[in-house]
Amino acid sequence: MEGLHLYPDDWQQLPIPDVPPEKQTPIVALVEQILAAKKADKTSDISALEAEIDRLVNDIYGLTAEEIVVVEGRE
Repeated sequence: MEGLHLYPDDWQQLPIPDVPPEKQTPIVALVEQILAAKKADKTSDISALEAEIDRLVNDIYGLTAEEIVVVEGRE
């Protein structure tokens, strides 16, 4: 990306939550399922697994239905 400059102060302002291990574990398991499916067959449909990851991340950030629409670009 030409013209994009990020500095440490910019990164420090990002809303990155401190996620406890019990909320990380289901996401890690889903990612492992995706990797295994793609390793077995590169054309695997992983959309349901990706949707579940999206749902879990939305929950971590406490997004409302309206915010999810914005994040997903469905405005």
